[in-house]
Amino acid sequence: MKRALELSKIKLFAFDLDGTLYVGNKAVPGAVELIRHLRKKYKVVFFTNNSSKTLREIYKKLIELKIECKLSEIFTSSSATAEYLKEKRINDLYVVGTKSFRSELKNIGLRIVNNDSAKNLVVGLDTDFNYSKLSIALSVLQNGGKFIACNEDGRFPIGKKRFLPGTGAMVGAIVAASKKRPDFIVGKPNTYILLKISKAFGVGHQGIMVVGDSYDSDIMMAFNYNCKSVFIKNNGAAKKDVIVMKNLNELLQYIRGGK
Repeated sequence: MKRALELSKIKLFAFDLDGTLYVGNKAVPGAVELIRHLRKKYKVVFFTNNSSKTLREIYKKLIELKIECKLSEIFTSSSATAEYLKEKRINDLYVVGTKSFRSELKNIGLRIVNNDSAKNLVVGLDTDFNYSKLSIALSVLQNGGKFIACNEDGRFPIGKKRFLPGTGAMVGAIVAASKKRPDFIVGKPNTYILLKISKAFGVGHQGIMVVGDSYDSDIMMAFNYNCKSVFIKNNGAAKKDVIVMKNLNELLQYIRGGK
């Protein structure tokens, strides 16, 4: 029997993006209707471990998919990493990542150094990752630099049960070469992004409901932050005591009272 979805204390729904609200360039069935319905009563925000896009690029994609949102409601591991580096005064960075990620860092006033004279290393998804970049990253760490990672996702969905390598593939290569783990991992399942959401919208952990399709990142982040969660999973059982819905349409029906 499905556990009851307790909503009496919930003020804000936080949605994962890749695999939950969209897959590749297509919205998941029920996503548009669910977000529109929730906005009648709840605050809605969006989060993603995607470090390859800027906030504005993610915003544009959601709008194109007809998913109602505001720029201030979007939280990415790239923008969160930029904020973390600024807060901790970690600068003079060698960046493994996309042009968009680099622009997020520059826009917040951080300095990027394109060789091994950089003082610290930051790693996001890099579709042009190569041996030269790995060598420079290793040199920065051997010189005592901090190692900050956007996330450790091994892969991400692109539709039709296909995946591409994620940031974790780059992080893993650097860890293997340097024998050093990241000093801090910004993205989920770490709670840094949820802390930012909580502060920005004035909602405590008991008032947040996380909705995601990855147990190891989305749901574990919710557990780590001690907030409620819904695991979107079309088959099988969860590993812990968690609400499971097979898809977004089922969640919408449940919230409407059609459980």
